[in-house]
Amino acid sequence: MTALIIIAAIILLLVIICNIPVEAYIKFYGGKADIRVRYFFLSLYPRKEKKKKRKNKRDKTDTPTEYRELPAEDTPPENKNEPPADKDKQESRSQNTPKKDSFSKKSSSQKEEKPPLLERINTKLDELGKKKNQISLLIELVLPHLKKFGSKLRIDDIIIDFAAADEDAAKAAISYGELGAAVYNGIAFLRRYVSMSVRSVNISCLYNTPAEKSRYDGECKLRLRPASLINAVLAVCFGYMTNTKKYSPVMELIRKG
Repeated sequence: MTALIIIAAIILLLVIICNIPVEAYIKFYGGKADIRVRYFFLSLYPRKEKKKKRKNKRDKTDTPTEYRELPAEDTPPENKNEPPADKDKQESRSQNTPKKDSFSKKSSSQKEEKPPLLERINTKLDELGKKKNQISLLIELVLPHLKKFGSKLRIDDIIIDFAAADEDAAKAAISYGELGAAVYNGIAFLRRYVSMSVRSVNISCLYNTPAEKSRYDGECKLRLRPASLINAVLAVCFGYMTNTKKYSPVMELIRKG
């Protein structure tokens, strides 16, 4: 009976731990990112650097060291009057070296002939079709569980401060319109799958300023329970195990990737 109580207490503790949300604070200002991750009262990232303890090294002054200079070796002078090497020996060595046959080069080039163009095109098309099938199966396996996982994720306190800059006024206006369309369409798309709250969105246009002074600042807070991630992973694994024959190409794609 006591063993069952201990097991139940451990399971209850794991459930409580997995349901405590992990909070991530992401800030990006001036081209520098600041990310902080907290779990309950623990700081997961960034971790505090541990101070290394300095060990007191004793100076070994009691044992003096003696350095002795080794005498320089006498190198015998080169005899300038030595006769040169025999030319007959050099000629005999050059004659004995084997020469590569031109026929071997031709045979190797014939062996390395590429297949015809139509065969190469057909093989490439077959590879692309196989990859397309594998990607479609991967999307079919992951997408439903990914949508459920997105509904468990929460993004709060979104602040967006963008500025499109260019010396040419027309280019600045075009980039300003593209930037605004991308931001608002992205927020509308994410709201379909993720619960989120926006604090402020500011998109401005800077005329007669260099493009390097464009601004992409912002911050947000993410909240997610570890149990949601564990459930999504287990659901994907269970879906694969129930129909391994159908989703076997997905594993080939993951191994190659």
